[in-house]
Amino acid sequence: MISFFEQVARRDAAQLTKLSREPCFSLEQDRWCFALPDLFSFLQREDGAFGGIGYKRFRQLLFDSPVNQTARRFGAEIIIVDNRSKVDQSRYALVWQSGESPGS
Repeated sequence: MISFFEQVARRDAAQLTKLSREPCFSLEQDRWCFALPDLFSFLQREDGAFGGIGYKRFRQLLFDSPVNQTARRFGAEIIIVDNRSKVDQSRYALVWQSGESPGS
């Protein structure tokens, strides 16, 4: 999980291309928006390490991991963009602090 968020935070072109092709995600110049259930489905398809875990375990691993600290090392931050009072219904964004465009 840390590796995935690191790739997105450092604007890895291959990873951003995959994210841009997913209709459930929104990739903009300064941020990538997602919901946790959609992220889980995506990671299950893209990374075999997620195939054997359930959604609740995935969510716990995510919350217990230092993804925001990892993102910050690359000038990004994960924020809540649409708080719907339930973790699974809220929307999140990885926001890039620099002015570069995605894929640079």
